[in-house]
Amino acid sequence: MLDSEDRAILEFERSWWMQPGAKDQAIEHSLGLTAAAYYDRLLEVIVNGNAFDHDPLTVLRVRSLIESSADRDMAV
Repeated sequence: MLDSEDRAILEFERSWWMQPGAKDQAIEHSLGLTAAAYYDRLLEVIVNGNAFDHDPLTVLRVRSLIESSADRDMAV
């Protein structure tokens, strides 16, 4: 089961682009986390099977972004 913070992180990741300003600022304003802490926590949340059950599209999108970033890093 996801706790309220995990759900808030997934909900933020799903809709952050609708908020004004830079994503880093929106993270701090909405969640009270630094960007680094947010991304660390987001990675932990998306590997949780319950996260996929809660919001499969967001989990798949984030996983895809991570994989494409890893593929680019390996190509260099």
